[in-house]
Amino acid sequence: MARPASHRCHAARLRCFQPSFSAEVRQQGIRLPQCRTGPPPPPPLPPPPLRRHLLHRHRGSPDMLERWNTHFSTVVEQELFGIEFQLAQDPASNNLGTTVWDASIVLAKYIEKAGYCNSRRGDFSRTKMRGRQCLELGAGMGLAGMAMALQGADVAFTDIGDVLPLLRRNVEQNISTAALKLKDAAWAAAEVGKARVASLDWSCPACYADFSPPYDFILAADCVYSELAVPHLLATVLHMSGARTQTIITNEFRSQSVHDIFMQQFGNHFAIRKVALGKMDPNFQHPLIHIYLLKRRKQALEEGQEQEQGEDEALMPADAATTARGANEVQQGLEEVAAPTTSVAAVADAPATSVAAASCVGDATSGGTSSSLGCAEVQVLAPEAMLVQALQDVKL
Repeated sequence: MARPASHRCHAARLRCFQPSFSAEVRQQGIRLPQCRTGPPPPPPLPPPPLRRHLLHRHRGSPDMLERWNTHFSTVVEQELFGIEFQLAQDPASNNLGTTVWDASIVLAKYIEKAGYCNSRRGDFSRTKMRGRQCLELGAGMGLAGMAMALQGADVAFTDIGDVLPLLRRNVEQNISTAALKLKDAAWAAAEVGKARVASLDWSCPACYADFSPPYDFILAADCVYSELAVPHLLATVLHMSGARTQTIITNEFRSQSVHDIFMQQFGNHFAIRKVALGKMDPNFQHPLIHIYLLKRRKQALEEGQEQEQGEDEALMPADAATTARGANEVQQGLEEVAAPTTSVAAVADAPATSVAAASCVGDATSGGTSSSLGCAEVQVLAPEAMLVQALQDVKL
């Protein structure tokens, strides 16, 4: 038989205003009914969503970035090589360098994936990176350079103004030997390269004296955001790079005019190859963030001279089978040119394409890898110069 409501309310009042009675009830294990005179309590709130660590397309527009980091926070947490980094940034600063931009995270994760996938033979493998000299321009909070340092490279982090104190703090608290040991990353403490934080103003050539070019690697993440900055960045990269320097520039597309100026001015001095999205980390990529690999040209293009089509593809590393097959085909032509019965006059009367092929083989046999650009340069030489070059290569 159910008890009336008045009895239930009376029992609740006894429990509230008679402590001795309530204590006895609790000792005996008797459960008194609750008196609910008001509305039921609201349901519990769902747990807050986890912070997203990946870039993906926005539902409304496929070309918009839904960012997982903005300049409003003071600390950014980012995992890299299995180590949780905590990067400080200053939301009150008017300097753009005090923010961990998305392009730097994409570049750091690309270096991580390239190091993992090509642990021994890749360009970013730890065995090849150990002891290499790396320069990061416009380092900001230094995440991309930290990825190179964890691979064993000696990194010089550079920026200007009020960025340097935060940059130095992030470097010391994340990739120093003591910091890595505190993060339970003993392997990283043993492999991490040397780190240096310095000031570098791109528009001040006198600042170049504090550095020792050429560097093996040059990094720049999200440094191309203004048309006025492109010439100064180009001048700095040209001064700090050499013939074998690998320059890696990551841009977030914001303006077509800025992108065109970057491609035009840098394309005159560097062969540019865009990294495919499949080469990047699948969770840290976006069609609007581009990674470019730059190799310096032997000779700068003249004003108005266009780049050859397919040049980016030709600069991609060829596999051993393709290289061997091409060398065998050109070697057969070389044997015909270098036959004992062939005279100097016959070589002089040979078509330009044969002499150009012989010069390319000469470069390959001497230990280098000839490219389509090098062959094109030989074909435009004068007949006398082509004859001298062919005689030197064939070693008649």
